[in-house]
Amino acid sequence: MKLILSRKGFDSSAGRMPSPILPDGTLLSLPIPTDADPEFTYGDLQYGQSSYHEIISQLKRTFKDGYCHLDPDLRPEAVARPAGWRPAFGQSGAALSHLNKYGVGSGDVFLFFGWFRQTEFDPSGKLRYVKGGPDQHIIFGYLQVGEIIEPHKDPIPAWLGTHPHSAERRKDNPRNRIYAAAERLSLGGDLPGAGTLSCRADRVLTWPGKKRRYWNLPEIFRHAEISYHKPEAWQADGSFMSVARGQEFVVEASGDIRDWILKIVSEP
Repeated sequence: MKLILSRKGFDSSAGRMPSPILPDGTLLSLPIPTDADPEFTYGDLQYGQSSYHEIISQLKRTFKDGYCHLDPDLRPEAVARPAGWRPAFGQSGAALSHLNKYGVGSGDVFLFFGWFRQTEFDPSGKLRYVKGGPDQHIIFGYLQVGEIIEPHKDPIPAWLGTHPHSAERRKDNPRNRIYAAAERLSLGGDLPGAGTLSCRADRVLTWPGKKRRYWNLPEIFRHAEISYHKPEAWQADGSFMSVARGQEFVVEASGDIRDWILKIVSEP
């Protein structure tokens, strides 16, 4: 089994603001803006009684609604879903080539992480970032691969029709894959094959007091090869300096790492 640490959501170039840790502990990963996938706008996506557009506007103050790249698509309640819908994640281009190089396939597990900051309600009831709150990389979701769909040659199931990697412009691209979630997680715990996670201390990758790319990985990762990284990524203080850019970091999951994955995705 392989573990893929997958960077997703708003970052310093796409969206240019951290995704919010909501006051109730929800990690609401904000999908990046796009002009290429005109399927959903931020106004279409819902969390509770608010649209993503409303949430972002409260935090950024000036935000024009537009289309977004809803991927990974993990929250069943975000939009109306067709019968048989399942969580899914798509990848293409160089990032897909990297996954293929390491043989990522059925049974492997993606842990999705992104840039987050704590929020609170101001006296008027509007959302705002907590002043001085740290910028952190946090694991917000997971997906174990159940099947891989190649839109250039495979029929696209009806439930997957609104996924951005099913879009017409990508259908003839041989460097385009969709990873559909397994029904159940094979690691144990009687968990679904994909889901979102709340904020919890052990899901915070960032080393306390350091820039978000410096991670506090368990000691079990010291003996594992993490793609795109050299042994020198480990710092003298024990932190791990992740690369500044890159989307998918692949690790061969030993028994200890598999146990760690199960702990990370298990609630509360």
